[in-house]
Amino acid sequence: MTATLSSSSGLEVLLSTLQNVGDVESTLNILSVLDELLSAGTDRRIHYMIKKGGSEALLTALVKYGHTFSPNYTILIPLLHLLAKVGHKDRRIGMKAEEAGAVLLTLNLLKHNGQHARRTAACLWVIQVFCSSVSTANLIGENHGLDVIYRLIPQYTTKHLHAVNTAVDSKLNNQGVI
Repeated sequence: MTATLSSSSGLEVLLSTLQNVGDVESTLNILSVLDELLSAGTDRRIHYMIKKGGSEALLTALVKYGHTFSPNYTILIPLLHLLAKVGHKDRRIGMKAEEAGAVLLTLNLLKHNGQHARRTAACLWVIQVFCSSVSTANLIGENHGLDVIYRLIPQYTTKHLHAVNTAVDSKLNNQGVI
């Protein structure tokens, strides 16, 4: 965001503030405003946000709040939901996430939150969005992402685990990932 504040749009100011603010309440308010803006509109608003650097701002915030010793999930869950929503429309989200260092961070958040359904779901949505890039999908695979996902399958479905493994492996082989 190289524009000065006086010539910046309201969205640019929100994104810049999201990247630089350290206050939890302010961050939650900004995420809430962004979610309202994107929920009430069409895909044009999401594309405009992407054009103004929205994906990068969300990824920067994810890395900032996810790299702490004890991550604040009050911020991370809405941030991950918003990132998944914007990421579905951004064709380069996987590459941007790799550059920002958010891919392995999200995978680690998933590893450490297998017992929390909302946290797990949010991380899985974002990982799914990141996998739109083949190189990002390979990075997740190289770092045992499928093993993490297999561990999420509850114990009562062990009789179906072989079928799930076979289905995922055949899908990955067809895409040339394995």
